[in-house]
Amino acid sequence: GVIARLRSEGAGDPRGFAKSVLLEIVEEREGQRPIRWRDLINTGLISAAASIGLLLLLQSIVVKEPSFRSRGRVSAAVTGYSARIERSDNLVWAVESAARVREDGWLSPGLFVIESGSAYISFNSGASAIVEGPAELSIESGNRMFLKSGRLTAEVPSFASGFMVNTPRLNAVDIGTRFGVDVDREGNTELHVMEGVVEVSRASGNAVPTRLLEGLAIRADGRTRAELTPVPYRGDVFQLQLGEATNSTPALSYDFDESSGAILEDTGKEKLFDVSMIAPGELDRSPRRAAGRKGGGLVFQPGEALDIPLSNEFLLHEAHTFGLWIKLPPKVGRTVQEEIFRYGSSESAWRISCNFGSNRGVRGALRVDCGDGYVIGSTDLADGNWHHISYRYLGDPSGDIASQVHLFVDGKPETINDSRSGVVPEGKAGEVRLGGSNEKSLQGWIDDLTLFQEAVSTPAIQNLIE
Repeated sequence: GVIARLRSEGAGDPRGFAKSVLLEIVEEREGQRPIRWRDLINTGLISAAASIGLLLLLQSIVVKEPSFRSRGRVSAAVTGYSARIERSDNLVWAVESAARVREDGWLSPGLFVIESGSAYISFNSGASAIVEGPAELSIESGNRMFLKSGRLTAEVPSFASGFMVNTPRLNAVDIGTRFGVDVDREGNTELHVMEGVVEVSRASGNAVPTRLLEGLAIRADGRTRAELTPVPYRGDVFQLQLGEATNSTPALSYDFDESSGAILEDTGKEKLFDVSMIAPGELDRSPRRAAGRKGGGLVFQPGEALDIPLSNEFLLHEAHTFGLWIKLPPKVGRTVQEEIFRYGSSESAWRISCNFGSNRGVRGALRVDCGDGYVIGSTDLADGNWHHISYRYLGDPSGDIASQVHLFVDGKPETINDSRSGVVPEGKAGEVRLGGSNEKSLQGWIDDLTLFQEAVSTPAIQNLIE
């Protein structure tokens, strides 16, 4: 009967078919087989063993609660806000979803329902997706989402390679490209590659991955053991653009490329914060000009600092983004934090440092402290190479640092190795200080300092590197 069916569908010689396809056809023809007593006994034994194992696991969780909670720390798994609505067109959320979207568009992980319209969603990784309603989607992380139904177009730059879109029938892993995904109400999925390469596989069953090239398309339906079905390419039906991107302008910016003199020129939005490298009467604690990452830069020795006075519009508790290049020599045996810069006064400030003097987190990693909270990344910066570091604070006073701060190293979001909750104090920043005057001060090079008075998008941060 199997062979007859294959030949009737124009399959030719059935011997070339995969075993999984033949089995699927057999199952469709035979339906469910009768349950035998031996099957029931085996199933009962397996279920009993699984239940005992689950009870032991739950007992170990209850009895041995992770020690970090008693210290008030926040697990490294805290994800906070993973994506943001950058722009939209006639966007209408379901009531439950609308309540979970922040006024500034930030989205935390979870399920969202779009009743109509389109949304341009920017992920923390730098990937973006235009989602067309009606649609149901789940933000899973800064580099992964689940599309239950609806249509999207994903744009993935090289920084965000590995961006994942999962559906009820299909898993897609991007390798730096543009592709479209269409999911119907039953979960059946079509994927069309407009540019680059995408690795696709069934969500279950015959999950062997396949690389799909530009101009190709496949369909995955409910037949979990069948191979993915090629379909005609229809990339033109996906929305490729939504509104105009807005450019973020830094509030202050220093490239340190002046060839001589003690004045450092601010090239930011208002160009109001030119500053002297030499503090009055303190020549011995001033940094020196040196070769930067590209062009000129500054070199700091312990005890040297540069103060940049700010106007009253710079507030600690409001959203902001910092970025700069640093080069730190390896520090063997270093036992105290190495403060790179601070944003605020000595009493109340954001402190950005290299994590040396703590038994928490990765040694040499980017660390951001404010109030009683901190966030620590996972990349060792003290290796003698130039690294671009950046942090973004979302500015929600009801939240804490652990969920409101995003760290970036060399344009890529950092995995948070350790963190602790803490409320950001209100008040004026007053100044930015590069380096320091005590044992925690900087020894290394700095170049291209930038400050935005907003939580800019990930692509805007990545543009600082180019």
